[in-house]
Amino acid sequence: MHHYQQLDVWRRGLTLAAELHRHARSARPSWSDRSLWDQITRAATSVPANVAEGALRGGDREFARFLSIAMASAAELHSLLMLAGESELLSPDTAARWCDEAVALRKMTAALRARATGARPR
Repeated sequence: MHHYQQLDVWRRGLTLAAELHRHARSARPSWSDRSLWDQITRAATSVPANVAEGALRGGDREFARFLSIAMASAAELHSLLMLAGESELLSPDTAARWCDEAVALRKMTAALRARATGARPR
């Protein structure tokens, strides 16, 4: 069993998800933009949620499986944030900052997964 609350990737993922949720709530997106913000917040929430769930599963193999899901969610989040930036729903600076954090989360999760499985990070 891993102590997920001590993992940097879980803490950073939780911080980013909370920031995105606050932004979506305060931005009051138009009806047409709500579906994109819903996807963004779901993908962001999925990263720390899957790290936590996997940490409490039975062993490193299950942990690695949930870390793979978290990595995919971080990649999805990056793509959605790129779209939000290209669609001018986010300022270029904000989009770049959040995209960089999504990439960092994916890399951190890949490194953690590699340690859990003994494999090379993707």
